[in-house]
Amino acid sequence: MAEQAVPASGQPATLRPAGTTTGIWVPGPKPDVAAGSVSGAAGYIANSPGREAAAAAFDHLGDELVPMPLNAHRSEDRWGADAIGRAVGLLTDLHVDRASFGWRLTSAGGRDERIESSALSEAFDAIAEYGDGYTGQVQISLPGPWTLVTALSLSSGAPVLGDLGARRDVIQAYAFGIAEFADKLCALGMQPVVRLVETRLHPVLTGTWPTVSGWATLPAVSETQVYAALASTLRHLPPVLLSLPDFEPLHLQGKEITAAEVVRNSGATAVSVPLASLKAHGWEQLAILSEAGVGTWMGLPPTAGSQPKEVKHWLNRIMTPWTRIGMGAASLRGFGVLAGEELPMAYPPLLTSVEGDGAANLGTGTMMIAAGLRRAIEEIE
Repeated sequence: MAEQAVPASGQPATLRPAGTTTGIWVPGPKPDVAAGSVSGAAGYIANSPGREAAAAAFDHLGDELVPMPLNAHRSEDRWGADAIGRAVGLLTDLHVDRASFGWRLTSAGGRDERIESSALSEAFDAIAEYGDGYTGQVQISLPGPWTLVTALSLSSGAPVLGDLGARRDVIQAYAFGIAEFADKLCALGMQPVVRLVETRLHPVLTGTWPTVSGWATLPAVSETQVYAALASTLRHLPPVLLSLPDFEPLHLQGKEITAAEVVRNSGATAVSVPLASLKAHGWEQLAILSEAGVGTWMGLPPTAGSQPKEVKHWLNRIMTPWTRIGMGAASLRGFGVLAGEELPMAYPPLLTSVEGDGAANLGTGTMMIAAGLRRAIEEIE
């Protein structure tokens, strides 16, 4: 179990419904773009993707929940962006570098750690510049603590997940780092909200996460340890939106654990789930959480941003199954909306469709569809 993180001051007590992107990932300049040249969007400086993302966020979402810009980088002949890299940049008093198999803990900081620290600083500076005077909520999208643990190795190459002491240290350092970053946003007069994307709880709990060789799996981590670490991480952070890949039940030692139980045991006050993953059982779980006072957020597919005017289509995609299980349409007013590319956490960390018009869709279309759908939900009688 991780120790408690220091609470950040001036943080909001709740996460209000809003429309936002899951995280703005925009490409930086190609090598042949001259420094200081202007990109396709008027007023944006091409060699500063963090500033471009921040300008778009504060311009298009206004008083809604503004996401923290995270910029992509060039990786060989394709654009890459590593959410795990952003997360390791927040680890307090732990050092990392990147090997051929991914990120690993080291005894001293190196070039890779400095690059991630610089990228995080650039994102913060962009927020401070373009969000000057903004006092609303700002979303920080990051991998969840257990997702981060599964992505790290010891200096020997052995998985951190298989080492009790190492995973405890990582979760504790991560909680402190997020809290410190939230404090910095509070100092700007903003209200930070943390979105933790936990995509790997199922393999951690069921003992199906592979070893380095891939020929075996690591032992399951007990429910008690998993939930205690999540709860202690969340307890002293700003409002946390826990993002899960689906609402399918977990089957552990002959018993079924529902999605609603997982969320309650984690201590999260709000949860999001991809719309495409929800089946009849999932909608029922969402209704249970909503009626229990847990904030509910719906994730649209990344392609939704390519057609930002299709608000009515997505409203019907949500309203129809919601009312089919007996829930009133007006209760959807409590829903938040997420749109855009999910945080890329595969290795190598590559994005899809981030160049040319795709980059504009990521920066503009996803924010427009999120904000538009949120307004449509608010207008439901």
